[in-house]
Parts: sequence; structure tokens; C-alpha cells
Amino acid sequence: WSSFMFDFHILLFLFPAGLYFCFKRLSDATIFIVMYGLTSMYFAGVMVRLILVATPAVCLISAIAVSATIKNLTQLVRAKSKVAHAGSGKGSTSAKASSKASLDQSLPFQRNGAIALLLGAFYLLSRYATHCTWVTSEAYSSPSIVLAARGAYGNRVIFDDYREAYFWLRQNTPPDAKVMSWWDYGYQITAMGNRTVIVDNNTWNNTHIATVGRAMSSYEDEAYEIMRSLDVDYVLVVFGGVTGYSSDDINKFLWM
Repeated sequence: WSSFMFDFHILLFLFPAGLYFCFKRLSDATIFIVMYGLTSMYFAGVMVRLILVATPAVCLISAIAVSATIKNLTQLVRAKSKVAHAGSGKGSTSAKASSKASLDQSLPFQRNGAIALLLGAFYLLSRYATHCTWVTSEAYSSPSIVLAARGAYGNRVIFDDYREAYFWLRQNTPPDAKVMSWWDYGYQITAMGNRTVIVDNNTWNNTHIATVGRAMSSYEDEAYEIMRSLDVDYVLVVFGGVTGYSSDDINKFLWM
């Protein structure tokens, strides 16, 4: 759930409000947006990688909430001038006095509250823009193949091991070689190494993924028999013990 807060920030709170405004004005378009938002958020909760699919729906529904809220607040801010203009016409003096007294008591509080809420909304939106800029620069600017980190003295360290490993596979293995690795690296091996993999990021073949996980977690003699049954030529293993890389295959052992 921390990934939701990290990626969506205040949109997590605007999303339910947007659903409320969509239900208030039901139409074919709003029903489609609601169904899209709810289903995508459900599947994003099941598999965190699908946050990318839920992002457009969350942005649309949150934008509806922001638009409706700002529209209602600006109407309250402008209500005082409209009422003052309407009260300048002809009419009963006593009626004008009573209506003016009641309006004078309620309008200042409503107008001041609306202004405060507008300022708060703009502040939150500015903080959201700042958060998105920071997340983009720190978390999503470095590709997953070339990694960047900070050294002990604050210097920037670049890990190019993935690209070099895929380049080695491309240059030193037969074109029809089959490579076995954990499914996280399937697409990268296929695209950059141009080699066939046993499992990839599609994760539709649960049986093959379970078999690869069993081979990775078994003793050498048992793993060898499993790899022979899968017709594997090469095995890619990621080990981060030397550099302190925490996302190696040992860290993923719990899912194997």
C-alpha cells in the first residue's frame, strides 16, 4: 500500500470524491469512467505492477473531483456580489432589510470559508506537483537496466552489469540458445540479448514459473534434471553480494 501513496499522493483522497461526483451525474460517460476506475484499482491492489494501468483512471476521476470542488467554491465566492447587485432593485423596504440582514450574517462566513478552502486546494495541488517532480527525478528517471546509486562519500555510482550481461549473451551464445532466469528479466533478455527465455514478465504460464522457481531453489543435482527437462542451455543468476545490490535472486527467493 505504500506504493499507492508514493505514486498517487493526494489522488488517493480525491479518487473517492470523484466517484461521488460521478454518481451524482450518471451518464454513459461517467458510468464508463467509474467502471474503469474501480476495476483498475482492484487489479492494481492485487498486482502492484498494474498501478500503471490504474493511473489514467485515477487522474480522470480525481480531476472531476477537483473541477467540481473549485466550481462550487468559486460560486460561493461570487455569490456576495451577485446578491448585492440584485438587492439594489425596487421592492419593499422591510423585505429588503430582512433579506439583507440574513444574507449579511451568512455570506461572510461562507465566502471566507470558500476562500480558505480554495487556498488549501491550490496549496495541496502545488505540493502534489512538487511531489511528482521529485518522484520522477529520483525514482523513475533511471532505467531498470542501468542502475544509479550513491557511494559512501556521496558520489554517484553507475551499475551497468545488466546491460553487459545481456550483451555477453547476445555475442557469445548461439542464436537458438534458451536462457533460464527468474521471470523479472525475461523481456530484457529477449529484447537486449535476443535469446529465447523460459519465462518472462507476462507471467501467464504459472506452471513454468513454478518449475523455474523450483529449479532455482533446489540442490544442484535436482536443479540440473529440471533444467534438462526444460531444454535449457544457459542460466542467468543475479547475485548482489559483492556490491550490496538488494534486489538479487536471493532476495526474490521467497517467491521462488
